[in-house]
Amino acid sequence: MELDLNDDRLVIAGSGNVALNIYKIAAILGYNITVIDHRADTLTRERFPEASELLRGDVVELLRAYEITETTSIVLVTYNHEFDEPALQVVINSPARYIGVLGNKRKVTAYLSRLQALGISEELISRVHIPIGLDLGGELAAEIALAAVAEIQAVKYGRPGGFVAIKQVNKEIEKHDELF
Repeated sequence: MELDLNDDRLVIAGSGNVALNIYKIAAILGYNITVIDHRADTLTRERFPEASELLRGDVVELLRAYEITETTSIVLVTYNHEFDEPALQVVINSPARYIGVLGNKRKVTAYLSRLQALGISEELISRVHIPIGLDLGGELAAEIALAAVAEIQAVKYGRPGGFVAIKQVNKEIEKHDELF
C-alpha cells in the first residue's frame, strides 16, 4: 500500500487494551494507523477495523523494516513490555516526529540507563517520551491512551501540552465587563 508522506502516521507496537484505546482515539483524529504485534488473538481486523495495516510477527524486525518518516509517531506498548526496549533501540535513531514508551518509573530508569550504556546520544534519548503521555491523571487503559494521544498532538503542533485557560485577566477587559 502506498502512503501519502504528508499523512500523519501512527505506528502502535502492541495490540492490548492500551494500544486498542490509543488506536480508537487516533482513528477519530484521522491518523493512518499501523498496528504491530506477534499475538494473533489480539491483532485482529475485528479489534482494529480502521487500521491501515495490521502487521503480525517479530515486532522488532517489523519496526526495523517499516518506513518511518517525519510525520510518523510511534507508540511502544507491547504485551508485558516484552519488546518495548529492543523496539526503542530500533526506532530511536529514526526521523519519527514522536516516540513514546509506556512504562513505570523503574522501567523508565532502566531503559534510559541502558540507552546511555549503548552510547545513544543524549539528544536522541531526549526525543523519547518515556513514560508516555501528558500528566492528565487516571489509570484506566482509556485514560492512559487519552494522555498518550494528547501528548502526540502536543508534539505534532509544537505545543507544551499545558492548560489553555487564561489565568490572568486584562484589567481593561475586566472594567469593560463591569459595565454590563
